[in-house]
Amino acid sequence: MTLFQERPISPMMAKTGEPFDSPNHIFETKYDGLRAILYFQNGKLELQNRNLRDVTMGYPEIVQSSNLIKAGKAIIDGEVVVLNEKGLPDFGRMQTRFGHNDRTAVEAVRVVNPATYVAFDLLHLDGRDIINDPLLQRKERLRKILNEGPHMMFGEHSEKRGREFYANLLELGFEGTIAKEKDSQYLRGVRSSTWVKVKGTQTMDAIVVGYSAGEGARTPTFGSLIMAMYDKNGKLVHVGNVGGGFNEKALEEIRPRLDKLATKTPLLQGPIDAPTPVVWVKPRIVAEVLYANFTRDHRFRFPRFQRLRPDKSPEECVLDEDIIPR
Repeated sequence: MTLFQERPISPMMAKTGEPFDSPNHIFETKYDGLRAILYFQNGKLELQNRNLRDVTMGYPEIVQSSNLIKAGKAIIDGEVVVLNEKGLPDFGRMQTRFGHNDRTAVEAVRVVNPATYVAFDLLHLDGRDIINDPLLQRKERLRKILNEGPHMMFGEHSEKRGREFYANLLELGFEGTIAKEKDSQYLRGVRSSTWVKVKGTQTMDAIVVGYSAGEGARTPTFGSLIMAMYDKNGKLVHVGNVGGGFNEKALEEIRPRLDKLATKTPLLQGPIDAPTPVVWVKPRIVAEVLYANFTRDHRFRFPRFQRLRPDKSPEECVLDEDIIPR
């Protein structure tokens, strides 16, 4: 049995860290888009997102690039991005590509915000799973079978000088880097220390489990979002309340979604420290939070709302012991 028979495949994930130099690592650009596993066989290309859902229909321009893959069968890991005029990933534009099941709607957004698949790892090639092969070997094989085009790119990397590469990417406007051990195996569904993501700003994905009632101008919407993450035992842990960073559009769009998920059952134990009554919601919505640092009692310091992450599942929001001060 190969990975084709075991699909859908959960992608490997990286832990968070600081910039560093290393002769044992490669350093890739961190793209701000939709993580996607690409399946290719008999000339047919399919895409699966990190939530294990088929999203092939949403990206016809990538499907039409199947002729650029020179193999009989292949499984590739990569990122779907929408690039702006400067060639930088634009997640705001990327969000316009999410959730369309109608071909007319897909075509309309494709014309305005065309997508590109950035391929950075090869998991299977022509009948053989290669996830246990060293990363550099996998990337070399990927480079050989992949021709680039307007909607298909190879994810290049740098070696040794990770700090310089990171600084250069930030100056250009990219989000950060991913450092990967050259000999690392591909660990499906695992957040491994052999891959380290380094971002220009500290952000974390957390689950919305409630909101505090709004006051004044925010009476029609909410005061703050009650955020939580899962601990290693699968229990929801309060990580803070986020009341800043929202514009009017975000406030008006988020409140109706919260109302649909309202529940009378408290999802967290202990004090929430909210100035107004709390309305609990089922843990379905993931939001990216910008923060200064993380405290020993598992709380964001100076958190601000960054954006919703419809491409992330709540189950992915797990407290990583590496971020908690000791």
